[in-house]
Formats: sequence, structure tokens, C-alpha cells
Amino acid sequence: MALSKWLDLVKLLAPVVLVNVKGGEKIASLVPLVINGITEAEHMKGATGPEKKAHVLNIVDAAIQTINATSKVHIDLAGAKAATSGGIDAVVSAVNAVAKTDHP
Repeated sequence: MALSKWLDLVKLLAPVVLVNVKGGEKIASLVPLVINGITEAEHMKGATGPEKKAHVLNIVDAAIQTINATSKVHIDLAGAKAATSGGIDAVVSAVNAVAKTDHP
């Protein structure tokens, strides 16, 4: 499957998957950021899966630190990173499962 179609599936499936993983309520406001991070990571030539995941988690970490430092809202960093980590795995698994069906 072409990368562009794979990323289209990420955009379609990730919002539902991310908010439904354990701790998903902690990252609901970060879903667009995670989707953009996955998209960016998938364009990293030669990067391994763990390197791509680390890239997305670094983006989320920086966003949460900024939110916590500049707003009245406080996001539990460890909980949000754990939910994001599990969410990334779930999104990739879901997208790969759909991609294997040769969906047009």
C-alpha cells in the first residue's frame, strides 16, 4: 500500500483509536498533534519503528510541557505519554490490519 493511502487510514482511524485506548481521555485534546506526529514520523527516511514512535512521543512531551507551563490546564505527563505510546501501537496495528485487506 502506498504511503499516502496508509496515512489516509491513519487520519481516519486514529481519532477513534486514540481516545479509546487505556488513558485515552488524557490525550483527547492531543489527537491532532499525535496524527501529525505519526505523519511526520512516517516520512523519516530510514527510521525504524521505535525511532518513529520516539519522535511522536517527543513531540507530545514538548506539547504537554508547554501546555503545563503556559496554561491553567495541567496534563499528567507520564499518564499522557503512556496513553500516547499505547495509542500509537494501536493505531499502527489497526491501520496495518485494514491495509492488509487491500482496501481500495
